[in-house]
Amino acid sequence: METFKNLLDLNLDQKKLLTQAKQKFLRKSVQKKEISNYEQHGYIVASKTKNKAIMKILKPEVELAYNEFLQLFCEMGFDIIPNIPHSFGDDVRDISDFSFISADCESILICYYLFSNNKNEISNFKKLINEIKVKYNNLLNELKSIFGNNKKYKVILCTKNFAISNEDLSLIQSLKFYFINDERLEYYSNLNKHLGKASKFQLLGNLFSGQRIENLDEVIPAIQGRMGGYVYYSFSIEPVKLLKISYILHRTDANKNDMPTYQRLIKKSRLKQIETFINKGGFFPNSVIISIDTNKKGLTFDLSSLQDRNSISKIGLLHLPQRYKSAYIIDGQHRLYGYSNTEYKETNTIPVVAFLDLAKNEQVKLFMEINENQKSVSKNLRTTLNSDLLWDSKNPTDRNTALFSKIAQELGENTDSPLFNRIIIGENNKTDKCCITLDTIRDALDKSGFFNKYLGTDIDQKGFLDLNNNERNLKNIFALLVNVFNYIRKNDKNGWNEPEEINKWVFNLSIYAIIRIAADITSILLKANLYNKNNISDYFEDFQPYFDVIIESIKNLSDEQRKDLKTSYGGGGRIKYWRTLQGYILDKFPEITFNGYKEWELNNTKKFNAETFTLIGDIETKLKAEIKEKLSSFYGNNWKTKGVPMAVMENARNLKTKKDYENVDNEPEVDEWDCMYLSDYRKIILYKSHWQDLFVSMYSDPTMTKGNKDQKTEWLDKLNKIRNKNDHIYSVKEEEYKFVKRIYDWLFK
Repeated sequence: METFKNLLDLNLDQKKLLTQAKQKFLRKSVQKKEISNYEQHGYIVASKTKNKAIMKILKPEVELAYNEFLQLFCEMGFDIIPNIPHSFGDDVRDISDFSFISADCESILICYYLFSNNKNEISNFKKLINEIKVKYNNLLNELKSIFGNNKKYKVILCTKNFAISNEDLSLIQSLKFYFINDERLEYYSNLNKHLGKASKFQLLGNLFSGQRIENLDEVIPAIQGRMGGYVYYSFSIEPVKLLKISYILHRTDANKNDMPTYQRLIKKSRLKQIETFINKGGFFPNSVIISIDTNKKGLTFDLSSLQDRNSISKIGLLHLPQRYKSAYIIDGQHRLYGYSNTEYKETNTIPVVAFLDLAKNEQVKLFMEINENQKSVSKNLRTTLNSDLLWDSKNPTDRNTALFSKIAQELGENTDSPLFNRIIIGENNKTDKCCITLDTIRDALDKSGFFNKYLGTDIDQKGFLDLNNNERNLKNIFALLVNVFNYIRKNDKNGWNEPEEINKWVFNLSIYAIIRIAADITSILLKANLYNKNNISDYFEDFQPYFDVIIESIKNLSDEQRKDLKTSYGGGGRIKYWRTLQGYILDKFPEITFNGYKEWELNNTKKFNAETFTLIGDIETKLKAEIKEKLSSFYGNNWKTKGVPMAVMENARNLKTKKDYENVDNEPEVDEWDCMYLSDYRKIILYKSHWQDLFVSMYSDPTMTKGNKDQKTEWLDKLNKIRNKNDHIYSVKEEEYKFVKRIYDWLFK
């Protein structure tokens, strides 16, 4: 193997390297007669001349992914030494044959590239990591002999298609290595697109958190004051200095272990606007808000001899920390990073208000208060933040809100969960696989009955699985739901992994219903047996017969039945899916009961549809004939023009014209009188003196012993609303059926 010294002497062209990394295709110039031969091997013609052709083929996925890492580090401003063989032998599974080194003026990064052909394969890097550990000291000595002792060194595992196991994560952390997996690669790549080389500071903050930054001027003039019970410092500083020590806590999968993570990801369009504004001489008088982490030691503040005795503020020299990731940006990230790619980053200053050692919930609360009325703080991000902000709240309802959000996040972020990377958390984007909302899980947990309900601080409804402690509740319910989802995935792996539009299990309606069913079964088992509710997942074998029924029922649905279930939207859709699963269980276990199911079944299984719409049709036919007879007897041949309001007749004629125009079967033309609705009949009945002269004895609702003509004919409007429901989608309620039946019996008495 070549030494690093030899590789450095190659004097690699970084621009050329970046260009090659961006290329998705391998290209080859061939003779024209060779085209067909190359096409048989997957190549396509990119261009051709009289005698030759340029053939291209997509690079292998393992190489495309490797190039993503190279491109990221190049664009961040690192110099790259690519394709360093790592010589760990052929017995290390799923490890590619090349890695790379990234270097800048402050750091040397030794990057090991690991690739799997299987998406989200659980990592097992123990052997590899231990081999790296053994070789690292010799490697480090060689690098220091080349680059010097003042550099910072870090080993990075660059992984593609792996989910890092908890065991590997612990080992990586214990050795102070770092990893960039799919989520982190996406995060840093997005950040790089928006920030350019300034995104490197975010990476360095993660790599060398708490380590000293060399040659950073730390002393600045400042004012010390008090606000809201906190000591703060106000000062001005060059953006480039603040960039080195600051860190943005973006709420994405990449930063899920950094708490609190609450910031929105920087928007490129907004950043460009700010850069243009600054380059034209613009400035921002409002302050960037930060929290400086001093590990509770405070900062040195040298008081000036020139103090105003009557002022509670003090002036002096503030000694800032010279450490990576020591200043957390609470508000103003766009203003700060807007300077990063301008000529003014070293010559301008920006105003800063710095608090010291704000607790995580205080940072989140301050961020939320500053951004309370800004649309840019998405609902999903607010939901995510509430798990941190409200976790230790004195209000038990707020603690429940935090608990529901935390359970949902754990299901989406914990590699032990079958919903790992399937739940939209913070500002992560919805994808074909990641499509479950936090609100879906929160709503299911809120209505599950697992947890206490409160009026103020008093328990209003006792939760059957509430352990009166958020940490214990989180552990207990998370374990139960993981068992539930694992069981379904195990018994229908294909259905679990399909894309969202054809997936049998992992979509919002389904996940909501499954959580509610898990609660239903838990309640039934707790009532029937002496379970220890502190570890309910230990008894999951007793849950399995019920979920066997659900799994088989869902797997055997016809396409039409599945479509009907999946296209029920809103809160009613969630309830319908949940109640449908209850119905499957009741068919197999009729001895059990679910509260409210029978009432729901009556109102939601279209049991009353056929008879209801038949009755309404008969009522319409009767009214049409009776009203026409009365009007023609009263007005003679001019009964339409004299007895029908103009607006009603115009609407009827428009509908007639439309129906005649759409008549493609040469059927007889329709009459205006056949183009009226029940609501139109009511308008006719109440027109002029019709009510008293013609209809009062015929159409006064017999249940209305008192009231005016509007009240006594209101039944027509109510009937019309039911008539206008889509009988293919809508399920007539029992109450609606009884109303229609009453009107029918009265009119046909």
